[in-house]
This record gives sequence, C-alpha cells and structure tokens, in this order.
Amino acid sequence: MLNIDRVNFEKVFQQAEKKRAASQFNKAITLYIKAKRLCDNDKEAKLSCLLALGDCYRMVGKYDDAKKSYDYAYSVAKMLKENPLAADAFVGLGLTLRAMGKHKEALKIFKKSQQIYKAVGDEAGLAFNLWAKAGAYRIKGDLKKGIETFKQALDLFTTLKDKSGIGYCLCGLGGTSRILGRIDDSYKYYSKANDAFRKLKDTFGIAYSYCGLANATRMKGDCKGSFKYFQKAKAHYKKIGDKVSFAYTLWGEGAAFKMLGNFKNAKNDFLKAQKLFKETKDERGLSYCELSIGELEFLQGRPANAALLFKKALRRANKFSFGVEIKHANRFLHALKSGKGFSFNLP
Repeated sequence: MLNIDRVNFEKVFQQAEKKRAASQFNKAITLYIKAKRLCDNDKEAKLSCLLALGDCYRMVGKYDDAKKSYDYAYSVAKMLKENPLAADAFVGLGLTLRAMGKHKEALKIFKKSQQIYKAVGDEAGLAFNLWAKAGAYRIKGDLKKGIETFKQALDLFTTLKDKSGIGYCLCGLGGTSRILGRIDDSYKYYSKANDAFRKLKDTFGIAYSYCGLANATRMKGDCKGSFKYFQKAKAHYKKIGDKVSFAYTLWGEGAAFKMLGNFKNAKNDFLKAQKLFKETKDERGLSYCELSIGELEFLQGRPANAALLFKKALRRANKFSFGVEIKHANRFLHALKSGKGFSFNLP
C-alpha cells in the first residue's frame, strides 16, 4: 500500500472505529466500506475492514451481508499464515448463524474457532467464544448448559478484567435465568450489567440490559413498571438502528400489554415485531410472535385461529430445533385441546 493510501486508510478506518465504539453501526459501515476501497492489496488491512463490517452488519440485523463479510474475511485470513483473525471470522459467522436460529451450525463453528484460539493461546478469544457458545445453547433450549457456559465465560472475562465481556455475560445469564423461571436472579444479573454498561457508556449494552430489566419486571407481574424500561431500551436501540433487538423489545412490550388485557396495543407491538423479524430472517422471533398472536386470538374468542398459529409456531420451532419454543407451542396446543382456558406468559 502506498504511503498516501496508508495515511488515508488509517484516517478513515479510525473514523469508522469511533462510530462503532459509539454504537453508530450504520455510519461505521459506510466508513469501513470506504476504508476497504483504500486497502488495495494490503490483505491485513482488508481483513480488519471485513471483520469490522461483519460485526456492524450483524449488530443491525443485516445477516446476509454479515455472512458474506465473514466468509470473505475467513478466505483472506487463510492466506495469512497462522493468523488468529481466522478464528474471529469464524466466531462472527457463528454469531450470525446463531442469530438466524441456526444454532447447530453455529455450535460446530464455535468448536472450530475454540481450537484455533487454544492453539495460539488467545485467552480473550476463548472467553468471547465461550460467551458465543453459551448463547447458542440458550437458543437451542439447553438452558443448564447455557448457564454453565456463561459462567465459564464470566470467570475468564473477570480474570482478564474485561468489563465489557463481564457485562455481556451478565446479560446472557439474566436472559437464561428468566427462561428457567429464576426471575429474581434474572433481575439481579441485568441490574449489574446495566450498571456496568452505563459506566462504560456502551449504548448497545445499556439497551440490552434495559430490555432484560423490562422483561424481568414484567415476569414479576409488574407490567406497568416494565414500560419505563421498555421505553429506555427502545430509545437506545433506535440510536443504534438494531432491528432485531428493537423487535424483541417490541415483543416484550406487547407481552406486557397482553398481561394487562390491552389486546389492541399488544397486537400492534407483535405485528411490528413480526415484520422486523421477517426482514432479518429471525426464525425464533417469528415463532414467538406466532405464539403470542395466537394467544391473543384465543383470549378474544377465536380458538380456531389460535390453533392454526400455534401449529405454525410448532412447525417452525421443530424445523430449527428450538427446544424452549417447542415446549411452549405444545403446552399451548394441549391447553387449547383440553378446553380449560389458559394464559401462559412467555418469558
């Protein structure tokens, strides 16, 4: 790379890094693309841009673009002998597949990246890989394994004094605890994470932990109290442009409205969330919306419509092996057949 190009590249790349650090991912994407054009034949510079692009695309829910960036990054990394960034590309690809509900493929990838990190002695990489793997276990529905792996990652991040990593592990533990019905634990984990992220001024982490606090508060039965957290989460996610996380926040808010008997606002939120999940190809989010809209149909005296939606959710959950969603769909269908009436609040 010519000196003038190197200077221009470094300038643009650092501008992109600042935007990414501020969770301004869409602005960062534009700058990383510009920086990549300045790379010429410098493979290491190109690799840095591709990995960063993959991360930013993933953070805003552009999974197809993220996958392409990580695949390209891996092919470039393989040209550079013994480059640990090949593992980073692998983990990014795994996180993208995980977000799309493909946890089986993701777990295989995390196993490979773990081997690379071990071979090069990258402790930070191993910690991140453990966190990523734990999230895949959660989506699979292997919740105990998820808790165990999040705790392993937390221990390693604590040893490394990585405050951001600690915060994300606490969020992972908060979400998995909630699904297990450990609501008080969930609230404590998310509260600690929120404190950490506010100190770090991590916009995404703040939004993530506020959404978690909202859902934990909702599951405690304080639906009205949950709205203040949902509003804070939505405000932060809007700054980022993260469609997937915003969709899950809308879904949680809709669930709170449903628990209060406000079916109109609940359905509005579920339909908005469903539209975003379709855009980002989030299969787990779609199954949650089908279950929730189905429950609304039942509660409003339309059991036939409810049955169709529950069956649709079950087919989707079975196709992607979502353990928790399969359990919920079967429980809903069983309750519907029994004719006893029900209201099962999804965590």
